[in-house]
Amino acid sequence: MDAATCSAGGVCTSDSTSFEDLAIYGTTAVVAMGLSTILAMQLDGVSRWFLSPTSLLAKRRREYRYAVEQGSEYTALMIRQHVGGGKGLYDPKTESVVWAKIGSSDTEEMDTLLSEIMDSKKATPVIVAIEQDLEDDNNPNDYHLFLAFPPANAGVSTPAAPNLYQKVRVPLIAFCEKLAKAFKDQMTSTALCFVADASSGMGAEMLTDVVKDCNHGVATISNPAWMTTLALIVSKNTQKITTQQFETIIFALCRLDAFRVRESVGVSRTVLFALPGQACVPRLLPLIQKVFVHERHLFVYDGCCHSVEYGLGLIKKSGSSYRQKASKEEWELVSETPTVISATIPMAPLRHIRALPGTLANLNSSQASIVEAWMASVDMFLDMKSKEKKNFYTPFVCRAGFLMKRSGIGNGDGSDVSGLALKNVLEFISGSKSRALPEEVLEAAQSSLKRNRSEFEDAIQSNKLTPDEKILIEKSVFTHKSILIGEKTLLDTVQPKEDWSLKAAKKLKSCMCCLEPGQGDDEDESDDDGEGKGETTENARSETDQSNAGRSKYVDGKAQFAFDPTMFSK
Repeated sequence: MDAATCSAGGVCTSDSTSFEDLAIYGTTAVVAMGLSTILAMQLDGVSRWFLSPTSLLAKRRREYRYAVEQGSEYTALMIRQHVGGGKGLYDPKTESVVWAKIGSSDTEEMDTLLSEIMDSKKATPVIVAIEQDLEDDNNPNDYHLFLAFPPANAGVSTPAAPNLYQKVRVPLIAFCEKLAKAFKDQMTSTALCFVADASSGMGAEMLTDVVKDCNHGVATISNPAWMTTLALIVSKNTQKITTQQFETIIFALCRLDAFRVRESVGVSRTVLFALPGQACVPRLLPLIQKVFVHERHLFVYDGCCHSVEYGLGLIKKSGSSYRQKASKEEWELVSETPTVISATIPMAPLRHIRALPGTLANLNSSQASIVEAWMASVDMFLDMKSKEKKNFYTPFVCRAGFLMKRSGIGNGDGSDVSGLALKNVLEFISGSKSRALPEEVLEAAQSSLKRNRSEFEDAIQSNKLTPDEKILIEKSVFTHKSILIGEKTLLDTVQPKEDWSLKAAKKLKSCMCCLEPGQGDDEDESDDDGEGKGETTENARSETDQSNAGRSKYVDGKAQFAFDPTMFSK
């Protein structure tokens, strides 16, 4: 600023530029304050002070969607790098010219490609991505399927290490329709088992690791990135793809992936698919159940608080950035959606619960995102179970607490039922309930479970919620009115027994979650609802019942029975 000029009379005047400078500085300060406010609003803790619960949840959901989309794109980039020779050889500048492009009208070329894929003597292509090709002048909005064939000298199995693959881009819908028909016409003795999760990925990862380690002829495909991408497309569906077309795509690509790992399929003749985290379950499970109605389905869950604690451990370990890299440059790891993304970030907002925004506003962003993702997964499970006479959804409902040696339901005397629970679920996955599992398989499975249990329990214990945080989380869950909270069980949870069943064998007087520790199955019913009792007025309950009309009737935290006895099979 220019110096002021003072007259002899002691009156000082300033140059005109001095006032202009003052205005500039003042404006800059105001702008800086404005930017600081905008940046501060991005901080969730500040947003919780200034935004209404509804606006806060809307803001968080925009952030969730951005994180999942960016994570999906980054994973696809890592896969492109893998099939492009690896980090040392991959050149992203050549991406647009290295892909052979087949259009919807190129019927002959698609048929030739299809014949090559169905040849069991040749390696099956890997699924690189499902994307729009914005450089396509004719159809920039159409989705394409990007496939990559391993080198001819690599054998039938997908090589673990990165390599230079033969790449081809085909129209997603048109090619999947042809691929689906080819697989429907093909005879196969391989069964599929789909694992849906509601435990922040802990249960699915535990079961997948155990299946691998026991080596009983079950091939595994865990958290495939293409499924996450498809879930995103289903959620926004700007191209108006029909439900039937989505079902065709799911069928074709699952069968393609299962065919790719055929060399790993052994005596059990089974391929296990672990769906990409609890976030994708609401989008994918109905489609998968519809097209694979006669295959095996497994739903593994844990309590919401335990799921939040494990999810927070994932965030602490991996960071909240969508730029998640595989620990090793191996296909099995590179092609997975990172669990920290698929397990902790919701993809299917629960819009039918009016009280949810208010309760989630009391939680920090990480806790709220895991709670909503968990609730959405369980909500879809309950919804599908309520329609099981139409959709024939009869999964093996696996409570992770049994495998984690937590006392309570089914083992009220505190006995360890983890071994029996593990045996039951392995019998289901491998399709060997009618024949005994070899001792060496059970021993390997027990050893794997023990190792996984220790790691997962450490992750949970190091991120324990405070009693107040648990209360806030359970208040959020209780807004659903049909979801069990705390240590309660979901409908048709398979009880650890030698002669286990997918359905409840009889109508119960009371749910097992109402039994005090030490009580057995034959004890008289208890009136104690345990956790989640809370106060609810009759008007509020009536309003809730009306809003949930047509939805699941399995659990009502204020009802006399936690399960509706009429929903059990006779």
